[in-house]
Amino acid sequence: MKRSNSFVARPQSPHADEKNKLNPLFAVEYVKEIMENLKREECQYRPSPFYMSTLQTDINEKMRTILVDWLVDVHLKFRLLPETLFLAVDLIDRFLDKKVVNRQKLQLVGVVAMLLAAKYEEIFPPEVKDFIYIAANTYSRDDILRMERLMLQTLDFKLTTPTIFGFLERGLQVMIADVKTCHTAHFLAELALTEYKMLAFTPSMLAATSIYLANKLCASSDPWVCKTMNQQLDHYLAYKVSDLEKCFQELVTLLRSSQCLKTQAVRKKFSHPKFSEVSKNLSLSLLDPDLH
Repeated sequence: MKRSNSFVARPQSPHADEKNKLNPLFAVEYVKEIMENLKREECQYRPSPFYMSTLQTDINEKMRTILVDWLVDVHLKFRLLPETLFLAVDLIDRFLDKKVVNRQKLQLVGVVAMLLAAKYEEIFPPEVKDFIYIAANTYSRDDILRMERLMLQTLDFKLTTPTIFGFLERGLQVMIADVKTCHTAHFLAELALTEYKMLAFTPSMLAATSIYLANKLCASSDPWVCKTMNQQLDHYLAYKVSDLEKCFQELVTLLRSSQCLKTQAVRKKFSHPKFSEVSKNLSLSLLDPDLH
């Protein structure tokens, strides 16, 4: 049975899932309970948004951004599932929230996080030797295995945690988003992964904001103004426009500045035809200065 990352925070609507009720892959009869549980757990396992200043002494926000940017490229080269990338970044932040890491070991943390996420999500994950190669032989097999043990012990072997991806997929599913809107929402969500300050927001809020902003950028009907869409997203993602204001402003600021940053892996990835070239064709002029 396909594992569902869907999210329903309120009583289940009979409409959005009607078309999938006979398909066991969607687990329609269980999705409400599954995702109510994930909603509760997203705060339980969240890393602190202040760990860089309160715990880490040898690494900083910029180094984290460079690491995640590199992992986006690694993820793309290995052709891994999107779930793997989101889980890998979550593992990195949760680990860095608990263990002091020096800069020489930061890339090793990223490599091992991607290895663990791939083992968890993929049918055929890359092997240790593949990660040794992709890291230009910087680390040995023993280095990777030692860090793998340390990371698992530090995280108490808890790898089943909510990430942005599950909430994002659920929101896009219930609103029946078109391909361009889906790609734009995923682009925004991955862009948020690279920015340390976005840890201030829960995965479900980042997903809801990415969907809302994607709709504005694609010049489609505003889901929060359109009554039907408003009800769907409010029902399934449990957020109103006013709840998203701060996250929206931060995501817009990140999007505007992303064109000038040295870390361009996400923009480059979403410039490919496979992803509708959304990073090249977004019209920022469609964005209002305020959230309405």
